[in-house]
Amino acid sequence: MRSALGLCLAALVLAACGGRADVYEIPPDKPSGATRGFDLPEPTPAVAAYRIELRRAGASLAGKLAKVEGVAVVAPVSVREVNVSAGSGRARLRVGAAQPLRFRSVAPASTRDADFVWTALMSGSAVVTFDAAEQLGLDEGGTLNVGKRDVPVGAFADVGVPNFADVLLPDHLAEVFGLRGPDVLIVGASSGVTIETLGKRLRAAAGRGAARIVRLLPDDPAPIEPADQPEAVGSAGGGVIPPMTFRILRNGFIEPNGAWVSTNIVSGSVPIIGTVSCHRLMFPQLQAALTEISNEGLAERIRANEYGGCFVPRFIDRDPGKPLSMHAFGLAIDLNTTTNQLGTRGDMDPRVVEIFEKWGFAWGGRWSRPDPMHFELARLIES
Repeated sequence: MRSALGLCLAALVLAACGGRADVYEIPPDKPSGATRGFDLPEPTPAVAAYRIELRRAGASLAGKLAKVEGVAVVAPVSVREVNVSAGSGRARLRVGAAQPLRFRSVAPASTRDADFVWTALMSGSAVVTFDAAEQLGLDEGGTLNVGKRDVPVGAFADVGVPNFADVLLPDHLAEVFGLRGPDVLIVGASSGVTIETLGKRLRAAAGRGAARIVRLLPDDPAPIEPADQPEAVGSAGGGVIPPMTFRILRNGFIEPNGAWVSTNIVSGSVPIIGTVSCHRLMFPQLQAALTEISNEGLAERIRANEYGGCFVPRFIDRDPGKPLSMHAFGLAIDLNTTTNQLGTRGDMDPRVVEIFEKWGFAWGGRWSRPDPMHFELARLIES
């Protein structure tokens, strides 16, 4: 006997007024868990100037250094050596975890400009450096076993110059893979500051003995275009969803508070699609719906390579004047994106729709402006 529990979410937004030339995407017909079907914000203009290797807990130091004049962004990264395997290949590798949209600003240029790297990370896939892929015998993606846990490979790309990690994961998977940190801070310089001057300021702010500061640039960075809007902050939440604070990024995306993400967003494997990252409240019902779809012989009606994401932190239509999307909370999922675009009738199988609705989801295909790829959690089901 199931009883329905109302799911109320009030999304009230209060806004304050050189790596390698080649970056390799896993072919989309090879399931990798990579999120597809949405645009990413432009990265904060910056250039990686210093790597700060922390000798003690660095969360507070990251916030302190972010206020130093000439610093455009500070990207905290958790790093540890872990046994990694893929097929018959095995190696002891450095595995790191970072907030994708923040770290993107200080990644090597070829990696920074490849959207698929960041969509892969945001959906819970790993980015593997070329050297590590060679050690493991990887050439077409697949799955890594990291410390006895599996994670799909979404892209091959360098993550630093030199690479400080061999495998990069999104920060919401850090605890899952035993990454506590942060252990390293990558500091991006803004325009108008010399590397030497910035280094002096960072050392003064860090204090004695807190960290080892390593210069990454031999020369001062070229001029950088300024961001097209100032940083703003907001908050949202209500009902059974804990309140979330966030930074408002460019192009209609947000960066949720890391503690909220680690508490609420989980990653795991579901039938048909593979690895997804969604809100912990939605995960059991998503698992149940997809299991029933598979058991009913309808698995082929969902195309795994057209999974369009679940946890995608942004506003509706990427417009900060609108409420946050349910994707921002990891409470919605997009499927069969190619043939179910916004504003069309789409071709979603009605039997698939019926099963999703049975398991507490609302279907966007029934809205006045149809969004037939979209299913969002509308109620919780207690079994």
